[in-house]
Amino acid sequence: MENKKHFCTCTDLSCKLHPNNHSKGCDPCVRKNLKDGEIPSCFFRLINNDISELKEFTIESFVDFYLKNKTNKTE
Repeated sequence: MENKKHFCTCTDLSCKLHPNNHSKGCDPCVRKNLKDGEIPSCFFRLINNDISELKEFTIESFVDFYLKNKTNKTE
């Protein structure tokens, strides 16, 4: 049985920064992403759960992902 103790929507449970793997919540993940100029996957999943085609998690790719998925929802 899965022991999910955090609301995180990231499916990479093997990541050492995943909130289920320590007691520091989202801080380590957000800190790492900010340092790398990226956005955590949970923000992408807020727009669309299917992030399988993403190659990177940069701010630019988030904007593109948002615009693409916003357009698809209004068509």
